[in-house]
Amino acid sequence: MPRLIIGNVTSEYMFDCALESFGAKGAAKQHAISTRTAWLLRDGDALLTHRPLTEEFRDYLAATLGLDLSTVTFLSAGAETGAGAEEGAGAGAEGGAFLDRDSLLSPGLLGRLRDLTGPDWQLLPYLYDRTIAELARLLELSPDAHPAFFDQGGSDVFNSKSFFRIWAEGLGVPVAPGRVCRSRAATAQAVLDLLPHTGAVIVKEDFSASGYGNVLFTHDPDIPALGASTTHPVTPASTAQDIERLLAGTFPAVAATRDFPAGLRPGETVVEAYFPHSRTLYSEVDVPAPPAAPTVLNHGDMRMEPVWNGFAIPPLELPAPAESTMLHWSREMARYLQTTGYRGYVNCDSILTADGRLLFNEVNARVGGCTHVDAAARHLLGDDYMAHHTVLTRNDLPCTDFGKLAWATTQDPQLSPGGGSTGALLLVDDAPWTGTVQYLVHGDTPAAAARTEERLRSLAENL
Repeated sequence: MPRLIIGNVTSEYMFDCALESFGAKGAAKQHAISTRTAWLLRDGDALLTHRPLTEEFRDYLAATLGLDLSTVTFLSAGAETGAGAEEGAGAGAEGGAFLDRDSLLSPGLLGRLRDLTGPDWQLLPYLYDRTIAELARLLELSPDAHPAFFDQGGSDVFNSKSFFRIWAEGLGVPVAPGRVCRSRAATAQAVLDLLPHTGAVIVKEDFSASGYGNVLFTHDPDIPALGASTTHPVTPASTAQDIERLLAGTFPAVAATRDFPAGLRPGETVVEAYFPHSRTLYSEVDVPAPPAAPTVLNHGDMRMEPVWNGFAIPPLELPAPAESTMLHWSREMARYLQTTGYRGYVNCDSILTADGRLLFNEVNARVGGCTHVDAAARHLLGDDYMAHHTVLTRNDLPCTDFGKLAWATTQDPQLSPGGGSTGALLLVDDAPWTGTVQYLVHGDTPAAAARTEERLRSLAENL
C-alpha cells in the first residue's frame, strides 16, 4: 500500500508561536527537520517536505536504503504552492516553505496530491493533526486507514504539555511538581510557589518543540539550562510582579500566538520545578490498533547542549531500576492513548534526577527526532541493533559539501556504512543553508561508538 509521507513539522499544533519568529536560521532548521522523514520511504511512496532534498542527499538515500527512485515521488511545499523566500506568510528560508493548513490545503498542492494518490493510499505525517485529517477527506482516502480520532483533533491534544499534566497525573505517572496556568499573573505566582522545590523553575509553551521558547527562573545562574532558550536569575526576595515583568519580555502573550481552531487553548503555560544536573532520556513507542499491544521501539539519552542536539541509543549505563520505570510507564501511557483511539508513534521525554528519581516531562503523539534514526539503524544494523550496538547522533556537524563528506566516509573502513562493527551515516543535508549535516555513528561498544564519532568529526573538519 503506497504512502504519502508528510514532513509537517511546523503545524499549528507543533508551535503556537508565529512562524516569523523563527528567523532565517530557525526556519532553515525546521526545513531540515522536515527532510529527515525521507528515511521512512519505501518503493512506491511519495514524500512531501518543506523544501526539496538536495540531489546529493537523494542519491545517498537511495544507495543506502536500496530505493528505486523511479518509483518514488518527491514533492516540496515551496515548489507546489509557489511560496518562495520573499513570498507569502508561509515563506521560509530560501528553497522552502512551511507546511501548515494554508500551504497543505492550497489549491495547487491539493490538486497535485489528488492526481498522485488513490483510495488505497495511506498518509504518514510527522503530526496527524486536524489539517491532515481534512486532507485525507479531501483526497477521499479510505476512512479505515484514517480513524475519526484524528478528525476530532485527538492527536492535537496529545501534543499539548498542559493536557499531558492532566492525564498523566490521573494515571499516576511520575512527573515533576508543577502547575498549568492560563494568565501571565498566574504563571508568575506559580514560579514563586515552585521555586522552593529545587531553586529553579521552567516555564514552557503549551505547543512547542526542542525547548523553543522555554524560560528558566533560577536562584543559581550557573546551573546548566537544559531545555530552555532563556534564563532569568532571581533571588528569594523576588516578587510575583518581578517575575511577571520578566515574563512580559521573554514569554509570548496570547495575542502573539498563531490562530488556533476553536477548542484549543493557546494561552496555557506549564510551570514545573526544574531539577538541575538531571539526565535527559526519551523512549519511542508504536501504538497499533487493538488487540496488538504497544511496543517500545527504541529508547536512549537525549544529548542536551543545552537544548536537544542528538541521541545515545540505548542509554549509556542507565541504572536498571530507572530504565525499568521508564519503559513501564512508556508502555502504560501508550496503552492509555491506544484506548482513546490514537494510532502511531508516541515519544516520551523523561529525566533521571540527581537523587535517582525518574520523572516524565511530556509525551508527543507524533513522529519524533528519533524516528528516522531508528529506521536508518534498523536498516543498517537489524531490528535488534540496540542489543549489540551503541548509536550516537548529533544534529550539527559542520559541513559545506555533503557529497564530498559522504564519499569520504565510504572510503574509510571504520566509517563506511556497511553494517560492520563501526560505521557512519549522514542523515540530513543542511549544508547549503546552515553549513551542517546530521549524522549517525555506531559501534559494537559505547567506547567504539565514541571513537567513531570523533573520527567522523575529524574527517569533516579536515576535508
